[in-house]
Amino acid sequence: MNVIKKYGDDYTFDVDIENKSGQTEYYTLYSMPQWLSLVDSERSDDVQALKTKTLRFQVNPLVAVGNYDVTIGLQGNSEILEPLRIVMKVSGEKPDWTVDPTKYDHNMSIIGQVYINGILMENQESMVAAFIGGECRGVASPQKVRGAAYFTMTVYGDDTKAKDQQKAVTFRIWDASKGVAYTDAQLAVDGAAVNVTFSQDQMIGNFDAPAIWTKSDKVEQLIPVHENWNWIAFGVEPESQYLDHIFSSYADWMMLIKDRKDFSDYNGAEWNGTLVPTANAMYKLKVTRLPNTQDAAPNAQLSVSGRQPAAAEMPVTLKNGWNWIAYTPLTTMTVGEALAAANPQQGDIVKSQTAVAIYGSYGWEGSLKALEGGRGYLYYSTDGQTKSFVYPMVSAASAKARMAAPRRAPEGLRIFKPVDLGLYPNNMTMVIQLKDGDAVVDTCEVAAFIGDECRGATRASENGLYYLVISGEGAGQPITLRTCLNGAIIDIDNTQLFVSDDNIGTSWNPYVIDLQNLSNGITVVDGSAIDSNTDWWTLQGFKIGRKPTQPGVYIHKGEKVTIKRAK
Repeated sequence: MNVIKKYGDDYTFDVDIENKSGQTEYYTLYSMPQWLSLVDSERSDDVQALKTKTLRFQVNPLVAVGNYDVTIGLQGNSEILEPLRIVMKVSGEKPDWTVDPTKYDHNMSIIGQVYINGILMENQESMVAAFIGGECRGVASPQKVRGAAYFTMTVYGDDTKAKDQQKAVTFRIWDASKGVAYTDAQLAVDGAAVNVTFSQDQMIGNFDAPAIWTKSDKVEQLIPVHENWNWIAFGVEPESQYLDHIFSSYADWMMLIKDRKDFSDYNGAEWNGTLVPTANAMYKLKVTRLPNTQDAAPNAQLSVSGRQPAAAEMPVTLKNGWNWIAYTPLTTMTVGEALAAANPQQGDIVKSQTAVAIYGSYGWEGSLKALEGGRGYLYYSTDGQTKSFVYPMVSAASAKARMAAPRRAPEGLRIFKPVDLGLYPNNMTMVIQLKDGDAVVDTCEVAAFIGDECRGATRASENGLYYLVISGEGAGQPITLRTCLNGAIIDIDNTQLFVSDDNIGTSWNPYVIDLQNLSNGITVVDGSAIDSNTDWWTLQGFKIGRKPTQPGVYIHKGEKVTIKRAK
């Protein structure tokens, strides 16, 4: 199975199990990697005689950029392991390095190779770019020549003293295999470093003696930014500590940035305040519209260039209680990998703006699956002692297989629509278990409302619990929890108040709501949630355009519905 996907994108694929024998086969899947899960099926199950069963696999959208090669096994009654090899390529967001050759009347050429930590760069999606005064003037990707990877770059310019003549040419490298952009790349000719200036028709390097590019310790970090509140962190030391330099591409937007002690704001003309940005610190950044803003939305990515300190230079300190922590690696890691050295204790909590995980006897559990570069997180430590740790340099499980796999993948929301991400600076969390008497209900959506606003919604995680993140600010606002049952949106709890950074329930002691206890005083909010002729799905995840006529069990608006044969 060959998988090619972009970082952050959802991806599923189907694989058939064919039982050619005359008896029921009982099977188990082995060596499932951590980034792969099953949708609506178990890792151990059966397939009837002379039947075919389809398994749907889901790739974690936050699996780190890189190349993966794993083999999972299917073992049946005969205990022979049937292999399935999965080769996956996850690509990152490429830098927007482009040049329009028609704007310039001259050019120069460079033929060279790129080495990263002594290894020749051959990935055809990688790039080297040339810049004059911060403007991209040339881009090249590797091509095979004489069996090796060479970059043939044309650098464009206007060869006059008033424009580009003898202006410094700088270089950047995009390593597509890791999703990392290096700035201030070094160029060497005949083993000696050279400073390149623009000169019409100059030729540097050739295929017999290519110029050599090598990376520096400076990188360009791209941090996702959207309107309203963002929890961000720098994994590099910004080249300038002036906020107007760092946020120069957001000059038409009003901003406020704060940590736990200081803050600064920008009114469209100047920055004021006491905050000095550094690497290894978490910030809450608010981006709002100025009256004269013409852009429909702020730049989707904040570009921050600077030296990337070694992991040992950026320890994370945890004190008892809530901590603001920066995730400084440039690649994604699972929560368990990233926080392994933190020596987490039962009851520890880590949360983002939209998801939460709680540490218990089975490790980290919850809706937060991975930590992402450029993001900030809140960590609640139950340890009475102050402690420090550093993140691993790379993901230890990036291509390794793991035995454990979730019993099913969480599904997307279909009924409730929470408010826009970042509308509020803070949040609180709940771990909820829905029950119907003794039976656990794990097929619903649970949403939290403050007034008429949906402040958060979730479906059950792989362990059947609802990890709910509720956005807000301050304390004291009443919360109403709602779900959808039998086609009606109903209130199921109104006993809690919003308190920033509060947590109610844990993975081992969840906040239990028994739906049977609500049957006599239930409040129906909306009985039109389900249209009987739309949004029908099979248990395998295939959408049906209308209400099915064949008997069986289906998913309709997030609920399991049994269609019986007419008598």
